[in-house]
Amino acid sequence: MEGELWTDEERRSAVAVHDLRDGAPSHMLGCELLYCDPPWSQGKVNAFITNAGRSDYVNSFHAFMLDLFRVIGAIAPRACYLEIGKQHRVDFRAGLEALFPVVQQWEITYYRKHSCYLLYGGASPVLQNYTGMDDEDTPGAVIANERPLVVGDMCTGRGLTAVAAYRESICFLGAELNPRKLAVAIDLVNKLGGRYARTVPA
Repeated sequence: MEGELWTDEERRSAVAVHDLRDGAPSHMLGCELLYCDPPWSQGKVNAFITNAGRSDYVNSFHAFMLDLFRVIGAIAPRACYLEIGKQHRVDFRAGLEALFPVVQQWEITYYRKHSCYLLYGGASPVLQNYTGMDDEDTPGAVIANERPLVVGDMCTGRGLTAVAAYRESICFLGAELNPRKLAVAIDLVNKLGGRYARTVPA
């Protein structure tokens, strides 16, 4: 349900059911690094909403992007990585350029065959070249290269960033609109040894 929080006290990690259109999740404020695979188009956003069992569809992808970048700005990471498709690539890049002095991009793949892009926004250029990598591997590669104390993902999805953070022994803070997807991500981490459990409000 909306606002439900799960925590792994050993890793000081936390994930919650949250709609980024409602603003930045309070538990994610101050994440040092963001790695996120947001929906790339209006159709994808509305498919995510349908899969979450909701019907509050977006009428404008531009409005969704404004919400996304407002959340990134509120969290204020030192670096942000976004996986995106070809559609709206210029708009995603412009959103990062409004928040960060340096923006870079690399062409990567998802499902080992489809082309997409990894965008970076930060204070200084990244020397690591992620070109040709798959999105199964890029979260771990980015975390290993950046070495943050805390990594966040406001579109946790199937949990690739959460798993990569766990494997690198780094605190993960995440949010996801779909409770069932969040449950899958939690289960993946817990099968690796994580200890996520639902937090009962005081």
